[in-house]
Amino acid sequence: MFKNRVTSLAVSLTFLFALAVVAAAQESNQMAAPKVDKRKLTTIQTASADYGKTKDAVQVRYLNLPWGEATFGYIETGLDPRNNGYYAGRAWPIAHLHLAVPAEWDGQKLAPGDYAFVITPRDAKANKDMAIALESFTPAETGGTFLKAGDVFVETPAGAKVVAQKTVKFDKGAPVAPQLEVWVGKSGKNVDIKFHYGDRTHTERLKLS
Repeated sequence: MFKNRVTSLAVSLTFLFALAVVAAAQESNQMAAPKVDKRKLTTIQTASADYGKTKDAVQVRYLNLPWGEATFGYIETGLDPRNNGYYAGRAWPIAHLHLAVPAEWDGQKLAPGDYAFVITPRDAKANKDMAIALESFTPAETGGTFLKAGDVFVETPAGAKVVAQKTVKFDKGAPVAPQLEVWVGKSGKNVDIKFHYGDRTHTERLKLS
């Protein structure tokens, strides 16, 4: 009887020791694993809406940017002391709009073609609000885009021309989205483009003809 108990205890201790070794190995692997930069994992997403008989009459391509409240705050306020003003001092092309039909945005007529939605951060020194613009451009190749997977710092397309621009303010208070989401859908003869980034949302409307 005593021998059986000793054997059972030895087996239990051996099992517990094995578990401890496995746990230690897993913890070691986790500590050794390099930190992944989520920005480099971004991919190009597509949202679109048909209009009449035209399929994908309005198409929006964008990067599923990871939500960074501090970063977006620099853009909203125009204050970025931690990064020498980098985030608040450059333009941010956030989406590629392709129109297969004529449209109108903010009173400006748009011909079928390619456009970039570009955000300009608030200029705190000049007291200028954050702005959003539509800039027309020609892709380097047919069907191509200026967006690049894994590059959250992509530049505005070379040669892009501002078609229209206005001040913009993203609404706060939405359920937090861990990455940028864009929804495109019809509303009568209009098409709405809704941006949802973190707890911020903003909708732009295109009038189609």
